[in-house]
Amino acid sequence: MIDIRKAIEIGRVNLLRQVRDRSDLFFVFVLPTIIIVALGLQFGGMTLVRVGIVAPTGDAAATALVAQIKGDSKTLDLRTVATVDELRSLVERGRLEAGVVIPNGFGAALSGTGTVSVTYLATTGALTSGVRAPIEAAVARLAAITTAARIASGATGTDAAAARPLAENLYDTVPGITIDAKTVGEAGMFAGFSGFTFGASTQLVLFMFLTSMTAAGRLVWSRKIGVSRRMVSTPTSVATIVAGEALGRFGVAMLQAGYIIAVSSLVFGVSWGDPLAAGALIALFGVVAAGVALLVGALARTPDQASSMGVFVGLAMGALGGSMIPFQVMPPLMQNIARLLPQSWTLLGIQTLIRDGGGIASVAPNLAVLAVWAVGVMALASWRFRKAITG
Repeated sequence: MIDIRKAIEIGRVNLLRQVRDRSDLFFVFVLPTIIIVALGLQFGGMTLVRVGIVAPTGDAAATALVAQIKGDSKTLDLRTVATVDELRSLVERGRLEAGVVIPNGFGAALSGTGTVSVTYLATTGALTSGVRAPIEAAVARLAAITTAARIASGATGTDAAAARPLAENLYDTVPGITIDAKTVGEAGMFAGFSGFTFGASTQLVLFMFLTSMTAAGRLVWSRKIGVSRRMVSTPTSVATIVAGEALGRFGVAMLQAGYIIAVSSLVFGVSWGDPLAAGALIALFGVVAAGVALLVGALARTPDQASSMGVFVGLAMGALGGSMIPFQVMPPLMQNIARLLPQSWTLLGIQTLIRDGGGIASVAPNLAVLAVWAVGVMALASWRFRKAITG
């Protein structure tokens, strides 16, 4: 018979021990944040391409060209730069991905008969090759309007500047050639993720499991100093003690999950999808992590052995389950192995909610697998831990 009140109290004491141990604070709070930031900066921290603009002030044509370059693009971050030398320096030092120089007298030159040059500055990096296309498209549009205005001016004898508004209004009505772009193949592994989302999801799964594993050493320590045996001698059933210790490991895992979710949401703007579905996935994975930690604590002979075993198991299962190497780039054999582990089902379920939306129904298979894992590993761990404290 399990005394729920006593089991909760045992779990609460275990959680307090984890929080009060200063040596664990770095691994619970600091290290996950550092890794999430590093992954976010590497794979999704920069969502806009920075482009510097040097343009003459008070020139309506230059202002219109800048507006056309920006257009409806969600990928360009246009920044005004004072001088050409400053722009060149910023591009060379990587502070900007590219730069555009619109010369002085730009508007007046368009009304003349000569050719006007707009300068594009960029490094040889692959990123800048994609920036050039929208800029060239904006310049090409302006060139077509300018040519039409000049032709109209020559044919009718009117001023080219007066003909420009009509040419601009008629530009979109003139038949031409359009490009029908279609996407083929599967989307990339980071499609549907933004900013720090991908790194936050992988580190949530990794650190929930690892943090729970580090708490396994305290189970061995409790056995060594006789705390567990003294609890058995009190009016507390063995089932209650086992439930309390399991609840403590579960509390540690959920503390880690709560911290990562809170920081990633409030600081980095990560959205975790449907709260109910995401909460169910995380809670079931927390039960799995608690069960494995309980099992490691029951099997290990010393606290150091439990800690070493826990870290090894956590890192190995994390790597195979997709928390270190994206599941999508694994070869087919490794993906089949990963599908045997709870980490992959949790991670893929969370990423499905983030990328595709949906609710409980969309991750039902993931929840079913995690439920089987949770029942199986908790039953095995409870049996082994009961045997360890009763002899």
